[in-house]
Amino acid sequence: MDQYQCPLSLKTNGSEQRTGGSEETARNVTGNLVREIIQRYEGRYTTPPNIKEAVFGSDSTDLQEVCVNLRHGVKLHLVFGDITAETTDAVVNSTNFRDFHGGVCNAILSVAGRHLETSLTQANVNPGAVFITPPGSFPCKSIFHVHGRRKTRIIEQLVYGIIQQCESLQYKSVAIPAICAGAARLDSQAVTDTILLAIKNATSSAPLRHLSSIRLVLIEASLFLTFKRQLVQMFPHDVINAESFIQPLDFLSTISPGEQSVFFFLGLCRKEVDDAKTNVSDLYQAHCSTKTFDKKDLKDLTEADKKALQELLKSEALHVQEDVPGNGGLKVSGLKVGVNKVAQMLHTTTPLRREMKIKEEEKLYTLVTWFILGHDGKWERLPKAARNDLEKGDVAKGVVDKQAKRWSVDLQRMEARSSGQTTKLKRLENRADFTLPADWDNMSPGENLKVVLLQADSTEYQTTQNSFNQTATNTVTKIERVQNVHLRRAYEVQKQRISEKNHVQGASEKSLYHGTSQETCDSIKKNGFNRSFSGKNGAALGQGTYFAVSAHYSVRYAKPAADGSRTMLLARVLTGSYTQGNSSMRFPPPRSSQEPDDRYDTVVDRTNNPNMYVVFNDNQAYPDYLITFY
Repeated sequence: MDQYQCPLSLKTNGSEQRTGGSEETARNVTGNLVREIIQRYEGRYTTPPNIKEAVFGSDSTDLQEVCVNLRHGVKLHLVFGDITAETTDAVVNSTNFRDFHGGVCNAILSVAGRHLETSLTQANVNPGAVFITPPGSFPCKSIFHVHGRRKTRIIEQLVYGIIQQCESLQYKSVAIPAICAGAARLDSQAVTDTILLAIKNATSSAPLRHLSSIRLVLIEASLFLTFKRQLVQMFPHDVINAESFIQPLDFLSTISPGEQSVFFFLGLCRKEVDDAKTNVSDLYQAHCSTKTFDKKDLKDLTEADKKALQELLKSEALHVQEDVPGNGGLKVSGLKVGVNKVAQMLHTTTPLRREMKIKEEEKLYTLVTWFILGHDGKWERLPKAARNDLEKGDVAKGVVDKQAKRWSVDLQRMEARSSGQTTKLKRLENRADFTLPADWDNMSPGENLKVVLLQADSTEYQTTQNSFNQTATNTVTKIERVQNVHLRRAYEVQKQRISEKNHVQGASEKSLYHGTSQETCDSIKKNGFNRSFSGKNGAALGQGTYFAVSAHYSVRYAKPAADGSRTMLLARVLTGSYTQGNSSMRFPPPRSSQEPDDRYDTVVDRTNNPNMYVVFNDNQAYPDYLITFY
């Protein structure tokens, strides 16, 4: 138990007895005593002191925070204290945008950071306008900088603008000093009348949907009393005194409660002892605050961050409870200096962690891709949110595809279900410099060529076979997908070049047939097409590689193997812009005589509905499927 005894008095059997000394001396001693109480109290105790008896002058008993219920659920708090201890969403700085080393401006910038002086010096702010900057190290969301210019008309306009800006930014609370009553030395009564009337008008003219707490923070006692008298006159039926902290705080705390401190004060008379009890409670209240942190403020914290937060809550002896049970938010209460440290930690750490998380997710998004098989048999890339949940295995609530359809997930079977429909999931691991196409299978690290045998009952097999049999009556016995990383990468680069040149998305990509021998097919799937072999089956349209629109046309060039089987390639071909070909062409002709370097991409047998395309760049075609038939 801590006991503080005034040397001028003593307590005997519940009564006070004077032992000598002047009342003025007693009050001076008591003032120092109260300051010592606060200093000893800060950071040590989680409940207010158990105040037994106290003594000091009663001249400060009116310096108690008061509250007024305005219209539309807005509360106006009149606070005797330091604005740098506030934890509101917005804080107002009264400045002339030139001198930053005096009054409220100096105090705020000392916390926020002196780097803001550069922005304020360079600001070109019209009279009555609010200049908004980031908070720097101040535990708020924004700082509103205003210049009252010692004119009540401008001060009224500024207060109205502050409230409108808070509403526009969806801020819930704002702390405002007495604009122009400090260094500007404007008449305190004029400042009081102007600010209170402006607040009354701004909050009654139209409903406020977001702003619910306006705090007028006054550091001078005489100015506070002036505001208080005017407030009582303006709102005679709405003034509510702040709750006393003599009763213990009732919080559900995750931190073990600290020791309780008991103070004894010996007084000169009963009235001064009773006044002292109220004053100590008010002093405690003036140094306390409560701030709520949403789930979004906490969700990106690492385990190390959470441990550091727990240590801070413990060292500052703060109370913690769930904001709304189950939603993940926290309400932190205690001494303002401690609450501000928590706010500063979260406002610094959370955005940094969120940025790091976004970068990690972006990096992961390029390296890992999740797909869902659509009703048309094509693989559809899932959105980032679904991809992240699947990677983490966080699928209890299912995933949502690009059409906003929610699917329940079975990761063991790699299946997704929705409304009685079941489909497949697929996960591809990309290369650092190459994204695997959606229809490919995974490839091992360092594996650059993979030939995948398609299942006859798959949509991919049936689509390829049906396309072949539209013009060819031969029997297909096998279809293989060719996955060649080097060839496909070079093909995609060429596709981008032709698209940009022709200002056409996709470079007019077509699926065309190329019939040849089994030996040549094996070479093509490994090394790609080679126009140097042009002429083996004729070169009527030019010395390039030939591709047919119809499988029937290419069947005649597919030479039988020893077992009688034949092979044909179904290739992706970038046809781009084309013109009529002839046997003398070694490359496509220019598209314009004025630009000899701007050439066609391919030549054809006829420009009206071509049957045959010829390419002169090996990277302009990619062997997609190898079809074996009789």
